[in-house]
Amino acid sequence: MEGGRHLVVEEPDGSIAIAFNQEVPPPEPPPELPVTQTTIHINSLAFCEKGKVMTCIFLYITMFLLTWFFRFIDIVNMCFMFTTLIMVVTGWTIATYQIAVHGILSFMAIIPLLVIDMWGTAIYQLSVAVLCLYLNYSVKYVTSSQLEP
Repeated sequence: MEGGRHLVVEEPDGSIAIAFNQEVPPPEPPPELPVTQTTIHINSLAFCEKGKVMTCIFLYITMFLLTWFFRFIDIVNMCFMFTTLIMVVTGWTIATYQIAVHGILSFMAIIPLLVIDMWGTAIYQLSVAVLCLYLNYSVKYVTSSQLEP
């Protein structure tokens, strides 16, 4: 490289040395690239069809339990199942929080129900907790991304 800033010099013994020419100015640094950020917005949630169908089936089971027994726990279950079904069908972004709370409360109700010999309701609560766990693990986020300078 004639006129270059660096030159490779090979010695007779086979070793290589690099020569440096101080008279040649260094190259200009590359221009700085503008910093851009990608902003990702979660627009909605998409639940699988199996989860939607199972939530609807559990709502019907809850309505049956409410009309058959009309206990306090059935009223609470009806409120939670109705809200969970609305969240699953609409796909609002806050659905994961509501479904997680529903699952945790259903799971926490199992032991007290077993202690007071409400085995059927305890199994129902366990099933609801498993459904909520399935819904939270099978959710897909519908996103949009935007580049910002």
